Amino acid sequence: MKIKELNVLEMAKGAILEQIEGETAKIMSNILDPNTDAKKARKMTITLVFKANENREIVECEAQAKSVIAPVRAIVTSYYLGEDNNGKPTAREVSKFDPNQETIFVPEEEKVTNVLKLTRSVN
Repeated sequence: MKIKELNVLEMAKGAILEQIEGETAKIMSNILDPNTDAKKARKMTITLVFKANENREIVECEAQAKSVIAPVRAIVTSYYLGEDNNGKPTAREVSKFDPNQETIFVPEEEKVTNVLKLTRSVN
């Protein structure tokens, strides 16, 4: 009988290596994602747990690969706060223009942009 030597990663019909490759793909996708920090380290932990039976004749091996990837960056924006003509609070997203210095040549209906509608007023 010919004995074929296997690497521990090839055991379980290649499922251990397949799991590692899957986690590696997750890490590579995360690195390519422009919404994550490129310089943040990613990590993979491969755990092999060996348990022998009472007679030490059979050894069970439990394998698991886990990856730790970079979180998606937080999206940050800022608002100018004020009141509309009825005294209700309004918030307008900050853009490259100061809302107090509107361009005089822009038609009136185009001046009010990116205004956040606040549905509740705290009294």
